[in-house]
Amino acid sequence: GERIAISGYAPRLNTVREGEASAPARRGTAVDWNLEGKYLVERGDTFTVVDVDTGKQFRATMIGGYNHADIEPLTASDTNIMKSLFRTWQWSPRAVVLYHNGANIAASLSGMPHGVDTVENGVNGHFDLYMKNSTSHSSTTSKVYIQQHQNMVMKAAGQ
Repeated sequence: GERIAISGYAPRLNTVREGEASAPARRGTAVDWNLEGKYLVERGDTFTVVDVDTGKQFRATMIGGYNHADIEPLTASDTNIMKSLFRTWQWSPRAVVLYHNGANIAASLSGMPHGVDTVENGVNGHFDLYMKNSTSHSSTTSKVYIQQHQNMVMKAAGQ
């Protein structure tokens, strides 16, 4: 009964429409990463990230990712806002909403910079952004960590 996506040939869902929202919100729609999310947010896209608990916002860009989005804050100011959400850099994810092209998408953001770094923003590394049914890039990632992300996505969707 599982749905799988074969790049370019997968049935795509349309749970959000571009332009349906006029501003970032603290609740978003749960969008399946494999069937819709990876087609809504692509490498090089810039968007607003809204923290569900505090309402704080910062700008970020997607630098890559296949099983989830790898993102970086755009500027040092954006990095400072993001770090204020986590207090110290940490893997524990937070519920966030991604506002892109007039759509509010429920997501989950980790706060630990790691790996590739492409933006001059005051931090070395990128961050993991999960949507519904996103998973890790590594087979050794804890199932608990992946479930924490899914729980935060559902929180961001108001569920």
